[in-house]
Amino acid sequence: MRYQKRLSDFGRLLLSVTLISCLSAACSSAVLADGSSSGAGIEKLIAELTDMETRAAKTIGNDKSTPAELEAVLPAIQRGLSRLSAPEGLRLANGDSTLQDLRPILLFRLAALQTRLGRKNEALNLLDSVLLELPGWLRHELLKGSSFASLGNDPEFERIKIRLERATALWDGSSFLSEFKENISEDEKIAGLSAFWSEVKNNFMNPSRLVEVDWDRLYLSYLPRVRQTKSTFEYYRVLQEMCARLQDGHTRIWMPMELYERQAMAGELETALVEDKVLLVAVKSEELRKQGLAPGQEIVSIDGIAVKKYAEEQVAPYQSASTPQDLAVWVYSYMLTLGAKDQAMRLEVRGFDGQTITASMPRTRNLAPGPSRPLIESRMLDGSIAYVAVNSMNDPKVVAEFGQALEGIGQRANALILDVRNNGGGNSGNGYEILNYLTDQPYLTSDWKTRSYSPTFRSWGKGLQWRIFPAGEITPKREKHFTKPVALLIGPRTYSAAEDFCVAFRNAKRGPIVG
Repeated sequence: MRYQKRLSDFGRLLLSVTLISCLSAACSSAVLADGSSSGAGIEKLIAELTDMETRAAKTIGNDKSTPAELEAVLPAIQRGLSRLSAPEGLRLANGDSTLQDLRPILLFRLAALQTRLGRKNEALNLLDSVLLELPGWLRHELLKGSSFASLGNDPEFERIKIRLERATALWDGSSFLSEFKENISEDEKIAGLSAFWSEVKNNFMNPSRLVEVDWDRLYLSYLPRVRQTKSTFEYYRVLQEMCARLQDGHTRIWMPMELYERQAMAGELETALVEDKVLLVAVKSEELRKQGLAPGQEIVSIDGIAVKKYAEEQVAPYQSASTPQDLAVWVYSYMLTLGAKDQAMRLEVRGFDGQTITASMPRTRNLAPGPSRPLIESRMLDGSIAYVAVNSMNDPKVVAEFGQALEGIGQRANALILDVRNNGGGNSGNGYEILNYLTDQPYLTSDWKTRSYSPTFRSWGKGLQWRIFPAGEITPKREKHFTKPVALLIGPRTYSAAEDFCVAFRNAKRGPIVG
């Protein structure tokens, strides 16, 4: 995660911890007194209120709307709020976050409407009451948009904006912002460590892991280690080591840009752990090839340290990974050659004749994990089999490029091999759009759940609670789709949104998954 302002080093920490909660779970709908399911009741209420809110927002945001047109919107918003406040609305909203979100949205629209109608006090009272519940996009509209421009520099409106900025800072850590320093103060280091400990304790997706590592005691054990660091760089390495204990690939500590830019990897090499040996899998530099390096050679040492020892001591302790194969990729492929950009790396490899070859090379490539690849790679294989590699789900262009590749070779193919072995994820929606090229039948995505924390329930002694969300169903709507057999290739680098794609592919029963 990147942040445009210059942040203090522990302020950056709050903005760089990625905490994701998405685990498989099952969910069933309750039945209402009239025999309909609560799911159906929720969906109907959401649809009706969302449609009303959309129309109201359009009228309120139109500078040409007359007072009469604005007044006509008022009863609709009030009725919507009444429905949400009624016992049935409260009961339904208690189990649905989308329905819960509609209340502050409608109150915000009502405040904007009262502003347009010149009822300043009513608008300010509404904003004050709903301020802490506003989602981020409405907070931005309140601070930067035109909905409340007529309030100008009204003292009460200025107070509300200050409150909103403070409320935002309470959660995103922006109160900690400061200039970069080579060695931040001990107080800043402790604040950063404490912020990380608190965020993980409250938001980490796997509470069982927190129990296993005894998170509070681990925090206490890292306090003296943080105090002993002599630089901001050392401090971050200690935090990364602590984070790695969580064994979660989506929870990481990223260094600030000033430190990030000082590190690099040997960009002309690709390495991997293969059958318990560390091998060169690509040598892209003519200079290195002249020194005798070639794909397939075994790496013996790095900077004079046996390669396995180097990896275990210099690399592995700082890598966050969810599985052994994920850890192996980060240690032996992504980060093995990481070091100071101004320090050359000395590599010893075992040549094909058994002789040791020593080579020196600069570290030039930035820290983006994995080699750079095009979004889509495609070709025809023997037997009229089409091969398409999808290497990312991040860029929305990947959907159109996949469609073009399929159009180009799919008509000539008797089967398709779809390769996501080097797909590090991105946006799951892009993956589902790609799958829509391969089937015309409805399919399920992934179940997921997130921790649900209630201070009141905790004081009553209740245990951990979850909010559970069933898998969504997608019905493809493309006019054409590939109907021939498909096989999906996966591997240790298949990650995040690419894994979501694999789940949907399996649910669609579109073909075997190999890997």
